[in-house]
Amino acid sequence: MATVGKPIECKAAVSWKMNGGFSIETVEVAVPKKGEVRVKIRSAGICHSDLHVLKGMDKKWPFPCVLGHEGAGVVESVGEGVASVVPGDVVVLVWEAYCGECDFCKDPRTNLCQKQPRNHLQMDGTSRITCKGQPIFQMMSVSAFSEYTVTSEFNVAKVDPMANQRCLALAGCCIPTGYGAVKNVGKVTPGSTCAVWGLGAVGMCVLLACKDQGASKIIGIDLNPRKFLRAIQFGATDCLDPEEVNVKDRLSEMTNGGVDFCFVSVGVVSAMEQAFLSSHPQWGKTVVIGLANVGETMKVGVWELIFGRQLLGTYYGSYKSRLHIPHLVDKAQIHLENLVSHYIPLERIADGFDMLKTGESLRTVIDFETRA
Repeated sequence: MATVGKPIECKAAVSWKMNGGFSIETVEVAVPKKGEVRVKIRSAGICHSDLHVLKGMDKKWPFPCVLGHEGAGVVESVGEGVASVVPGDVVVLVWEAYCGECDFCKDPRTNLCQKQPRNHLQMDGTSRITCKGQPIFQMMSVSAFSEYTVTSEFNVAKVDPMANQRCLALAGCCIPTGYGAVKNVGKVTPGSTCAVWGLGAVGMCVLLACKDQGASKIIGIDLNPRKFLRAIQFGATDCLDPEEVNVKDRLSEMTNGGVDFCFVSVGVVSAMEQAFLSSHPQWGKTVVIGLANVGETMKVGVWELIFGRQLLGTYYGSYKSRLHIPHLVDKAQIHLENLVSHYIPLERIADGFDMLKTGESLRTVIDFETRA
């Protein structure tokens, strides 16, 4: 490739400040350093986590920043020492690294990696993206809202080259997050009852996974009843609108005293508390998936825990990213395109976020081969 060994100028959506929206800018993406790869992005999903960051969920989040953590594309070039991928490989960006060498990666009890930077830079503490001469932070070290990006080889998962790249980005976040919450954390059993708060793309993946696990009753809960038909298509047996019914009481009636497995895919503390109290008093599990604002807390009665309820959390579906995502892509390819409600060019990224805010979209994907 003519670009190998040279910086690349390309388009990216830069967020210059908190609550400042997006500006389509020409950025420079550096040559990958030792252990790094440069990826030509094919698709990027718009996730609620991106919106949370933009709105100030974490007041300490650094700006300016190229957001986007759900992405996929093709390796354009690699730095010295990279052995896991070569130019031309189809990859999914993974926002939690897997080095396979640190104590955390070797421990089956966690999917975190001690080599993952937590400062939205690369492992050497610098960025590979600049704009107007200024370094730009890279969300989760990946920055998917850019035509090209550079990240560690530990942050890319090589997948089936025949996978549909137009929607493959979803394998980088919503699919593992939803599936893993059910299979790795909740460990839903055949014949059990399940309830899912929040029917966005992650919630739909939870529904799919509950169905795959053989749950007998799967109840979707959302303030937007327009989502109910699609939820049923993804596996829900029933749907509830919290503005129309007392959710806790109704769930108790529907499940003979309490839900076996509750999943909360929205970052709303009141929904988390409601889910916990809706779970079966003796053995119910509640799995918190959605991100609340940094510093928010939820109230849990000690006696509720003592009698048997369990409260669990999950990050990235508790999958070890590079290790497990390629297999998940093979299993979930049939669902990827069904989860996408809109494809848009990068220039319409603001429209994509507007649809997310209003609930019009399920998952909007930025298709980098489409122009406005």
